[in-house]
Amino acid sequence: MDLIGQLDTATLAFVTGLAGLLLAGTMAGIRLAGMRSGALVYWGIAGLAAGVAHLLAHLTYGFHLDLPRRESVALANALVTLVHVSLLAGVRVFLGRRPFFAPLALLAIATGAGGYVAPEAWQHLATRVIVLGSIYLVLDGSAGLALWRAGTTRHERFQNLAAAAFLFNSVVLVMRIVHALWFATPDSPFARDPFQTLVFVLGLVFISVLTMGLALLMFRSKELELQRLVHSDPLTGLFNRRSLFEYAQREQARSERFGTPLALVMVDIDAFKTVNDTYGHAAGDDVICDTALRVACSLRDVDTAFRLGGEEFLLLLPCTTLADATAVAERLRTAICEAPIPAIGRSVTASFGVSELLRGREDWESAMRRADVALYRAKDEGRNRVVAIAAGSGSLDRTATNDAVADVP
Repeated sequence: MDLIGQLDTATLAFVTGLAGLLLAGTMAGIRLAGMRSGALVYWGIAGLAAGVAHLLAHLTYGFHLDLPRRESVALANALVTLVHVSLLAGVRVFLGRRPFFAPLALLAIATGAGGYVAPEAWQHLATRVIVLGSIYLVLDGSAGLALWRAGTTRHERFQNLAAAAFLFNSVVLVMRIVHALWFATPDSPFARDPFQTLVFVLGLVFISVLTMGLALLMFRSKELELQRLVHSDPLTGLFNRRSLFEYAQREQARSERFGTPLALVMVDIDAFKTVNDTYGHAAGDDVICDTALRVACSLRDVDTAFRLGGEEFLLLLPCTTLADATAVAERLRTAICEAPIPAIGRSVTASFGVSELLRGREDWESAMRRADVALYRAKDEGRNRVVAIAAGSGSLDRTATNDAVADVP
């Protein structure tokens, strides 16, 4: 505590102001580098507000400028509130939620106007610490908990680092509020008081760690986005052929290890060339996207769908037997052929080939080739049907009987 007592609070305010500007500059640099997330804008505003607030405080108290006290306190409170409001708005945008920045920003105006509504009480630092600290606690606690929950769900440690910074500052705020309630608090935030100095030190730590955490968070999110682009089909959003090898190997290893079945389903849209020739390639893309959507919405969370190319898809169904996979394929066939596609004004049909991995005796590629053979058999036998082939045996054939699509070539 002796070391803390030797530090100068005005100097700490200056350094904290520079840290706030560093936060703003870091967010601006990341945005200029090509990331267009709106979260960067809000976090940049927070850093700028923190920098201006602390540097103005340093100029005021460090150089003993004679500024109107009421106006100075109002501006400082509004800027510091804007810091916490902007940080929360940025977190919400990052998580894909509405920022609610406009209504939250009213808090900055309200806290700035507090000195005019209750000038006598507002001039006391203890009152401002209790009232404003409670507001900041709610804002930072909400940001930290939201990031932590999302990071834990996604197993993202970088996200948890940023969340930890918010939760750390929440603890500091609780400590300040308790201290203001139980101990005498100087009327000046720059009084040479060990506790006040400690608060400035912890505030500097918070902004510094938060800057690093948010930067890592954005770079990690960009990395994940690039990974998704590499492994995803740009038209349908399904996984692409490149990612098939990784996923199929993993599912086969899990099947072999736990002795659970693994089924594969090949899907091909019937007479797709006719669709392109009749309605155009743009309509053909709409047919592929609509079919992919119906397939994806009908699968479980553990199932994986891939677009192999053109109008052909592959489904990996863990813990699914051949008979169960055949039933799944039949359900998908019905979902595809029953509802018309808006782009062409009618429905299309699809053929399905189903196989099950023979554990310990073949790899997933062999099972996929068998599913491909079943698919071509479904095509040869009239399309719009499901054909399943077990390893070393005949086929289980489920043929469509939907008269509404019987005229589809």
